[in-house]
Amino acid sequence: MVSFAKYQGGVASIGRDGADTGLGLEQAHLRLATRMRLVCRSEEGSADYGRSVAIRQENDPAPKFHFLEEGPVRLGMRIAFDLLDEAGHYHGDGHQDIWVYPEGDIHFTWVLRTADLAGHGQVQDCFLAVDGEKGYQTVRIGGQTIGSKGEACTVPFGERLSEKAIVLSGEASAALYWARDQGDVLKMGYDHGSLPPFYASRWPTGVQQWAQGNMGWTCGGASAAVHARMDKDGPRLNLAWLRDGAVEGDVGHAATLVVSVGEDGPELQRRIAALQQPLQPEVKSGNFRCYTEEDGTYEIGQGDPSLGEIVFPPDPLERQVRIRFYRRKTDPRHPGAVRATANGAPLPIQLMSEGELTDDICVVMEMSHRNDSVDDVIVSTKLRREEPTRVVIEKVPGIQATYQSESAGVDLQRRAGNRRDVVVWSSRNQERPIFELDLFSGAVHRWTNYGQTEPALWEMPMAWFKSCGNSRHNYCNVLKEFTIEKNGPEEVAFYLRSTNPNQRAQSELWLRMPYDHPRPRLEVRMRMEILQQWDDDNVEFSDIFPYPSRLVETWFHDAVFFMQRDKSATVYTYRPDRSVYTPGESEDDRLFYGLFATDRGNVLTLLKNPHHPEHKLHYSVCGNYIDVHVNFAAGPVPVPAGKVFEVEYITELFGDSTTGADEIKQIGRRSLEAGDIVVE
Repeated sequence: MVSFAKYQGGVASIGRDGADTGLGLEQAHLRLATRMRLVCRSEEGSADYGRSVAIRQENDPAPKFHFLEEGPVRLGMRIAFDLLDEAGHYHGDGHQDIWVYPEGDIHFTWVLRTADLAGHGQVQDCFLAVDGEKGYQTVRIGGQTIGSKGEACTVPFGERLSEKAIVLSGEASAALYWARDQGDVLKMGYDHGSLPPFYASRWPTGVQQWAQGNMGWTCGGASAAVHARMDKDGPRLNLAWLRDGAVEGDVGHAATLVVSVGEDGPELQRRIAALQQPLQPEVKSGNFRCYTEEDGTYEIGQGDPSLGEIVFPPDPLERQVRIRFYRRKTDPRHPGAVRATANGAPLPIQLMSEGELTDDICVVMEMSHRNDSVDDVIVSTKLRREEPTRVVIEKVPGIQATYQSESAGVDLQRRAGNRRDVVVWSSRNQERPIFELDLFSGAVHRWTNYGQTEPALWEMPMAWFKSCGNSRHNYCNVLKEFTIEKNGPEEVAFYLRSTNPNQRAQSELWLRMPYDHPRPRLEVRMRMEILQQWDDDNVEFSDIFPYPSRLVETWFHDAVFFMQRDKSATVYTYRPDRSVYTPGESEDDRLFYGLFATDRGNVLTLLKNPHHPEHKLHYSVCGNYIDVHVNFAAGPVPVPAGKVFEVEYITELFGDSTTGADEIKQIGRRSLEAGDIVVE
């Protein structure tokens, strides 16, 4: 597991999973943070003017986190932090990209660049500090091993450290290793030539652009080395680009480091060899671009828009390979499903879109992000020792769930880390996605009917909360666990587990959408468990917002009709004085409602209450945004630990503006009796 210090520069700690509060780790085995030292000239007259000052990654109290990818193959995150001295003077920018794989490999790339020539003098040190816990009893580096308290060694990068690896051993084992001492993975013009236009290319990554040709550990010259010593609390490593230098002008350093945690040395050596000795696959449909140690992927450019075939030779290492199969910008888009196999066996897929943007750090405009269909397909498989491994990636009719990567240009005081969306596309909707699942808010956004370009519903919260809550404490949407259980072609299915900020209560969501149903259909199951206590007398699970505005001229529904088998109500959008309610409390464990009538598609919803009659369904329509509330009374406050609430519901989009109230009522009666939405 990896934990990032939210208020200390995004410094990374690696260890065993622990309690979600605080560090989130049972124990930090390794801690990695960047360091720099320079002469400060930022503020004449200040106490540190003209003095050598330390710049620690932890000095930035507000680093910016960007989610790059989340899925079954890997998690990617970019952290941007300011290079601040202890007095808070700004001296440049730091960037940290991290790719985490479930097999235990973590790829880090750091870029440090000073800025403001008038604000600093000579740059003296620039290094990565790695602190290990005391369970690591020996450090092997460059043919040397240290283990006794106070023992130290220095090994220069290059020939003295030709194996490009540091191995920590003891109660547990870990390896820190890299593939090259210097040089970019790809030259900037590799994919698009030396002249514009560049729009068809696979653009270099953000860190490659930030590095500006200074990738690698040896770019600082002869002082570049690993300094290691054993302290009473464990090993201390400094991987230095520059040590005790006197460099004038602005300085930029960058390098990639892979960290693998394993139980035995042979397994770690196998992983080191796999990174440092990449294979040459045969690509039968597409182009092999390169192996990129920055994120550990084999990059394959799409050839045939519907099919990719990659064959790896027999591999004595039986390594885990990760493939990025990417669509060039001028290739046709694919809103349908993606299927991947290795020697005929299905593989989990991770789909990613850049939203028609490019990971270009030189862009200063406010970029318009579009939630788009798949750009890159990422798959992972273990190679076979005795025979080739044939990976086939097919684009077929069906449904897809695609993660929207957050690309960001130059930071001009804009909010970072504000996108974390998975978007569902279907072959039946070519122009717009069916819906977007927002992992920050725990809500479905812009649910859109087949053949439509405008949504029928603007927002549907999918995590439990207090009705009309006015504090973060009232909402259980702090994400703790997220899984795409199915990703096409026949269906997409998600699982989300979340809590309120201090983890007093927990929400769980199971969400499924089938491809072959005649109408857009969401099948939902929700469960809430009180972990410590709940401070409110209600728990709400559904509050659909048809519109993003309370301007009446933007509304497009006539009414919402509620029905249970013993009562009904009709609430009119424009003439609430005409609304009709059946008095009394219902004894029905089911509730149907229909929001109608519009060409965008009428909303049909059937809810089932497994806790009836202990907790009865309550519904209402807000007079402000015309949002539809459905909730339970929670009981005496505070609601104690162990209390559980559950609900199931189905919602579909049906019909158009000609669908009348009588037809909605007939659908409601049939659906309540059948326990499913029955249109005909």
